[in-house]
Amino acid sequence: MIQKVKKKKPNQYGERKEIKVTETTWSFNGESKTSYGYTYSDERFERPVLDAYKISIHHSYRENGKVKKKQWVICTMGYYDFLNSWYGDYYMQDKLDKWLKEMEITEDEFYEILNKKINPLTQQIEKEFKQTEEYKAKILQKVILDKHRRKEKEFDEEYGHGEYKYCYDVFGKLRNPEYLEELTIKKKAQEEYARRSYEESFKRTYSNYSSGGSSSYSFTSQSNYTEEEKKMLHEIYRMASKKFHPDISGDNGGKMKFLTKLKEQWGL
Repeated sequence: MIQKVKKKKPNQYGERKEIKVTETTWSFNGESKTSYGYTYSDERFERPVLDAYKISIHHSYRENGKVKKKQWVICTMGYYDFLNSWYGDYYMQDKLDKWLKEMEITEDEFYEILNKKINPLTQQIEKEFKQTEEYKAKILQKVILDKHRRKEKEFDEEYGHGEYKYCYDVFGKLRNPEYLEELTIKKKAQEEYARRSYEESFKRTYSNYSSGGSSSYSFTSQSNYTEEEKKMLHEIYRMASKKFHPDISGDNGGKMKFLTKLKEQWGL
């Protein structure tokens, strides 16, 4: 049985109305940097509905020719509690065990009885809530944050972990174009360094290999390159494999075989 009652005070925990940009500036060795984060506004949506629902199980039976009733009060939930809570959050397992013993039913039967009544009410409340400005604001905030996290991940993969927050805010607005330009220049320099390193290393090594001489480099079965160096070698291998693929270079596959051997020697 579900009995509607009224609460004396409104629910104080409506969703926050807005997402706000935060700025944090720190200094190190004379250099200042500002990162852009986000928080929620203090102002919340009002929740005017005072309805609450007393949930109980009733059992009628006859004893000595008289009709008698037993009642087990499960919990009382406010209107807005149905949006984020489950009635099982409002009692402890030991209390449930006591009820089941008194009712002489299983736990599955207990939930079946309650769900039959509570699920339609929950669906009705959720449907009503979706028409409110609070719900619309909640969905908009989710869209903003999902887009922000996606762009942040893509940017950090390209320019380095944690760099997005120094350029853009949560709404995707460019806040520090100068720092973005620094990152772009740095990335181009790293790419150019990797390109030149690959060309010089490959030319020297391949020339020595082709002439039958002994390499001036010594390799071990276990690579002792740092993770940063391995990343650069991966980039060198990627660029070289495109250039020296037999379909591109037009050779008999010798260059690609040698490149594969180098990859093994680098420990990649």
